[in-house]
Amino acid sequence: MNACLIANPAAGRGRGARRLPAVRAALAAAGINDVRLTRGPGDERDLAARAAAEGIDTIVALGGDGTWGNVARGILEGGGDPRLVPIAAGTGNDFPHALGLPAADPRAMARIAAGRGSVRVDVGQVNGIPFLNVAGIGLEAEVLRAVRNFRGLSGTMVYVAAALPLLRTYRAVRASLRFGEEPAGPVGAWVAIVASNGPRFGGGFRVAPGASVTDGMIDVISVRDAPPRRRLQLFLRARLGTHVGQPEVDRRPASRLRLEFDAPPLLDADGELHQVASTGMDLGVLPGALRVGIDTGDGPES
Repeated sequence: MNACLIANPAAGRGRGARRLPAVRAALAAAGINDVRLTRGPGDERDLAARAAAEGIDTIVALGGDGTWGNVARGILEGGGDPRLVPIAAGTGNDFPHALGLPAADPRAMARIAAGRGSVRVDVGQVNGIPFLNVAGIGLEAEVLRAVRNFRGLSGTMVYVAAALPLLRTYRAVRASLRFGEEPAGPVGAWVAIVASNGPRFGGGFRVAPGASVTDGMIDVISVRDAPPRRRLQLFLRARLGTHVGQPEVDRRPASRLRLEFDAPPLLDADGELHQVASTGMDLGVLPGALRVGIDTGDGPES
């Protein structure tokens, strides 16, 4: 098999290391024995770029949304056109749900890795930083930073625990939004501005229900500032996707967006935090830039 596994043992607070033996066994049974382990934050990007440059056809990635986002960046940098096959071991594990992938099942994903099926998905970009699932500023990025302080929780609960105190104390960002060639909108106070390629993030929050990773667009969800009690109501609604359509929430598909802030914002791109150096931010999309493995029932490659 012209395939390799890039595994992040630190994903999901050690869940990657715990799942690694079962994943290795499943892949070995499918003929995939090339295993490459990360040794520090962001290593997935370099490993993926190297694998793509070597001509690897399929990169299986064990981790979470941060791991898969880094692997996608590496693939784009390394050239070639390998498939990404995600196996879940992270905190949120949201991206595979956009394609209905059984990412929590190593044997099912090993069959996909050994097969031929793939679909082309869009990749977003913010100030040149690619993202696979979601990028956001405001409360969403601050929640991600706070998540690191909660050690005993996982999945959706860790995001809820990190968000609840911030719903009361967070100071909204001030920004204007300009879609495509339209005039810039007025400066507003925003609790969050999220660019969503897939429909969910944060371990199951349906931030953009119905969003597609194959439509050549990014769904921009912007939430105007509100009192703490109302923020809580919108936060709870986002778990089911019913925040969309509320008076404080705007949703709009876009291929280009320019944002101007009062101060350089903190950016979350697929679970990785970036401090933006300027007050301007440009959002774009690379349609169909990445192949992701899917099950087409074609069986293993010959």
